[in-house]
Amino acid sequence: MRKENMVHRVIIQVSDLDKVDGALVSCRNLLDDMPDAEVEVVFHQSAIEAVRRGTPREGSVMDLMSRGARIVACKNSMRTRNMGEEELIAGVSIVKAGVGEIVRRQAEGWIYLRL
Repeated sequence: MRKENMVHRVIIQVSDLDKVDGALVSCRNLLDDMPDAEVEVVFHQSAIEAVRRGTPREGSVMDLMSRGARIVACKNSMRTRNMGEEELIAGVSIVKAGVGEIVRRQAEGWIYLRL
């Protein structure tokens, strides 16, 4: 039996720049199918480049934010690439460690996806 008014909370890990385009499509598909879901997408490791202002993916990232997804950048990944906060797409949040954010969300009962 499905609970139609159940709100799903989904934490999505994106760590590989080569897989970012597919991950963005999957996030859009998730929000199309479950528009009431609470979605947080954590970008870290090489995928941190996808949340840099001025890249071809900026429009897709901003679209997800406009649909209610929280987009998160890992400060540790930013530091290893000498990326400053001012280089991020407007509206992207920063956490100290992407992996720590994922662990905390899972401990809170969020559904985990790695894309």
